[in-house]
Amino acid sequence: MNAIGHLGRSAWLWLALMAPAIAADATKVAWHSDVESAWKITQEHGRPLLVFVTRESCLYCVQMKEGTYNDVAVAGAVNRSFVPLVIDGGGKSQLLRDLRVSAYPSTFVISPQAVILDRIDGYVPPEKLANRLNSLRPYVPVAKVVKDP
Repeated sequence: MNAIGHLGRSAWLWLALMAPAIAADATKVAWHSDVESAWKITQEHGRPLLVFVTRESCLYCVQMKEGTYNDVAVAGAVNRSFVPLVIDGGGKSQLLRDLRVSAYPSTFVISPQAVILDRIDGYVPPEKLANRLNSLRPYVPVAKVVKDP
C-alpha cells in the first residue's frame, strides 16, 4: 500500500472514532465568560448577546445550564444566532447592575445596539426556550451592516 492510501485509511479511521466527540461538542453552548470580549463579538458579528445569569448555589440555575442549554435544539439555536455569555449573579459587573437581576436564573437577549430584546426570569424548559429564541431569529441579521463613514 502506498503512503497516500495509508494516510487515507488513517484519516477515515480518525474521523470514524472522533466524529461522535466532535458532534457532541457542536451541540454544547460555546459560553463566553468575559463581558467585554462577548460584547466585542456581538458588535463585530451583529448578533445579539444572550446573557445567562446564574448563581453557584441555585438549583434551577444548574438545571437550566445542564438541561435546557444542553438540549440539542437550544444549543444549536444559541450557537447559530447569538453570542452566549454566562455570568455569576454574585459578581460586581456593571452589566449586572444595568440589568437589575431580581431572580435566578435569568436570561437576557440584548441587541448589538444595547436594547434588551427579551428577558426571562426563572427556569425555562428546553422547548419553551427554543421557541422564544426562534421567535427572535427574524431580528438576527445574516450579515453585519456596514455604517457609512
